[in-house]
Amino acid sequence: MLLILVSCKRNIILTLLLISFFNNFSQNKPNIIWLVCEDQSLFFSAYGDSSAQTPNINELALNGTVYDNFYTVSPVCSPSRSSIVTGMYPTTIGTQHMRAYKKNKGSINSKTNLPIYSAVPKRKVQFFTEILRANGYYCSNNSKEDYNMEMSPLAWDESNKNAHWRKRAKNQPFFSVFNFNITHESRIWKNHEKHSEEDINKIILPPFFPKNHTIKNDFVTNYKNIEKLDEQVGEIIEQLKEDGLYDKTIIFFYSDHGGPFPRYKRSIYDSGLKCPLIIKWTEPKIKPRNDQMISFIDLAPTILELTKSQTIHKMEGVSFYNQNNRDYIFAATDRFDEFTDKRRCVRNNEFKLIINWDTKSSAMKPVSYRKNMKTMRILDSLNDLKKNTNSMENWYKNTKPKYELYDIVNDPYELNNLYSNKDYDNVFNELKKKLNDWIDDSDYGNITEPKMIEEMWPSGEKPDLKDPKIIKTERGFKIISNNENSSLGWRDSPNENWQVYLIEEIIYPKNNFEIIEFSPGYGSKKSLFKI
Repeated sequence: MLLILVSCKRNIILTLLLISFFNNFSQNKPNIIWLVCEDQSLFFSAYGDSSAQTPNINELALNGTVYDNFYTVSPVCSPSRSSIVTGMYPTTIGTQHMRAYKKNKGSINSKTNLPIYSAVPKRKVQFFTEILRANGYYCSNNSKEDYNMEMSPLAWDESNKNAHWRKRAKNQPFFSVFNFNITHESRIWKNHEKHSEEDINKIILPPFFPKNHTIKNDFVTNYKNIEKLDEQVGEIIEQLKEDGLYDKTIIFFYSDHGGPFPRYKRSIYDSGLKCPLIIKWTEPKIKPRNDQMISFIDLAPTILELTKSQTIHKMEGVSFYNQNNRDYIFAATDRFDEFTDKRRCVRNNEFKLIINWDTKSSAMKPVSYRKNMKTMRILDSLNDLKKNTNSMENWYKNTKPKYELYDIVNDPYELNNLYSNKDYDNVFNELKKKLNDWIDDSDYGNITEPKMIEEMWPSGEKPDLKDPKIIKTERGFKIISNNENSSLGWRDSPNENWQVYLIEEIIYPKNNFEIIEFSPGYGSKKSLFKI
């Protein structure tokens, strides 16, 4: 009985200490939420397109900052999301192919006949949420992962369809991600219906598309999906207000890459790379519009700066919170399902340069998945009948130029290639040097996927992690990794979340404790240490 009372008293004291800690800690640490939609370009009122009614997203824009130059590093989800969680380019860490890693999907990719693999970066790479958790944050992900590599078990306190900030300890600061798939490419055909002539007639298609009733109908479907997205965003905002947290929480709204249509998604043009980004700040002084150039690799370091969290390794991204002064944006395309199209681009505020490796194939890749969309089938049919627009004819053409140079101020849809115009030689030479320097710095962007897999997984074998070393100190324990590029965690019980282990930290487990080590490509390895 005495033991029970002592144990209860100890737990009460520990709980009170935790509450006191989080009360003091959270006063200086902002709560942050990411509201992430899929497959959307600038189809929002904040960017001048009021086709969809989005009062909740408009509220974020009204109370925050609209960013006009926000770019993904890849126009498709898995490579893009790998850059978001690591602050690194996919071509650096080997996650540039769509899709390489598929959890619980066997050993061979049916679309490529190559092994399913999780990338093994050559540089130190860490899921940035591990750093947040080590700094006292509750991190939840609801619920898409799709990082093109195995997820770190230390990355989230919870990652599933029920993950929510409400499950954290009282007053603990949180970083919570909510992913919305209502606007995904597949929802164009899954939510397909025949819309009213009034709605269809309002649609103004981009100039590269033919004026076609069916294509316009698909655009209406996308706008209807955006309106449903706005309702879902509104539900999260309302929950924050119910909890008295709306004014205390920084809210990011953005898309994982450009729009769901052909020549948007999977395209290295701005229609595939340029994304909406709206941030509702907790500070009133932030200006309503921002035109600095921002890359997806800048998201992770920005969150680390906002939360005053330190990382011990260098990310390729830089924080944009206090103006990052980025002059160039870089992006790449590689394999999309069963087709590969290696292209690289660099852009500044005025011009964009694209390098095409395969000049003997079209920019259009007949990816089977998107043939479910009526717009794609219409474009195919018009191409067969030779009734497409000039822009679409060029897209389908069986050759590509080695270089494409665009004046993106006067030609935002990138239709007029200036490469052969000698007046732009200086621009071309400047951008070519910048792009070649970036390409040369890539660890994996210059080799074929089969060769890359062989480098990462020799003879098709997943590399193994070595066991960590446990050092007993006077009162506790230290954990020493015997691996490069890995993260460590520990817990007292299988019922608890993993705690991120800090280098040289002394831990004080209650009894026997579990250790886990994770390294990208190697996966994770558990062990039990008996006291």
